[in-house]
Amino acid sequence: MESALADTTDLRVWDLPVRAMHWLLVIGIGVCWWTGLHNELEYHLYSGCAVLWIVLMRLYWGVVGSSTARFVNFVRGPKAILDYASTLHRRDTPRSHGHNALGAISIVFMMGLVLAVVILGLFAVDVDGLYSGPLSSYVTFKQGRDLAHLHYHWFNILLWVIALHLTAVIFHFIYKRQNLIGPMIHGKRPVDAGDIGETAETEIGGARPLWRFVIGAVLATAIVYAVSIGFYF
Repeated sequence: MESALADTTDLRVWDLPVRAMHWLLVIGIGVCWWTGLHNELEYHLYSGCAVLWIVLMRLYWGVVGSSTARFVNFVRGPKAILDYASTLHRRDTPRSHGHNALGAISIVFMMGLVLAVVILGLFAVDVDGLYSGPLSSYVTFKQGRDLAHLHYHWFNILLWVIALHLTAVIFHFIYKRQNLIGPMIHGKRPVDAGDIGETAETEIGGARPLWRFVIGAVLATAIVYAVSIGFYF
């Protein structure tokens, strides 16, 4: 038993900002769904602005964040995606350090879809005009109503994509015996000691400087504030 434990160690995969933004986005989308379902449109607007802030921060962190957070390190081409898809039936495939090739496409697609849903909501016009989006003054009433319907339908598509994402997580946990949820909570995953040399170059090795996150937070807050007031300064 001691020998088996000595052959594995924990390798850091996700930094704190990535994990925090992931779970905050889960909460934010959940609040958006609940407030929209129960016609709590004032809080729906607040939660939509919060989701916009989170997505903007994740996009920013995907450029300047830790190695596994950066898009350039996990978004791969068609060949890599097909190669990974061809191994889905196998249980002995090596674990990816960060997002796998298919997971990367799922993440990028979901983020793009979330951003599209939020943008549609910003221009949407409520039927009685009381809780229209902050940018609804830039469109006509008919255009705003059409965008409101698109906002609703695309959100439903987003829910199906989220369901597919959860199905993939369950599949990896049950069939491929890969726990994808744990590392997104505590940031680490077990790895064979012999593989440390191969993955060390991509290990986070500590958080990014705080000032990088602060700069992004200030920029994202400024953008969301400007949007929330319809750019009427």
